[in-house]
Amino acid sequence: MKNPFEKESHKGMIAGVVIGGALAAGLAYLFFTEEGEETLDGLKHKLKDIAKSLASGIISDKTGIDKSTVKKAADVVAE
Repeated sequence: MKNPFEKESHKGMIAGVVIGGALAAGLAYLFFTEEGEETLDGLKHKLKDIAKSLASGIISDKTGIDKSTVKKAADVVAE
């Protein structure tokens, strides 16, 4: 039988609330400020470039076509 007087640790829940609050503050900064909007746009462009580079590398490895050629074709298709 469990001891009803034994205290339980709530460290995990407290850590979750703190981390959640920090994430919420960061997202609010990105979406509701001018600087955050510019940062978000920059991140979007970087993520697109990374995704294109990764995809063109995979396609290049599988087909044997030069990576720069595949990347140019991906740029045309993406637009």
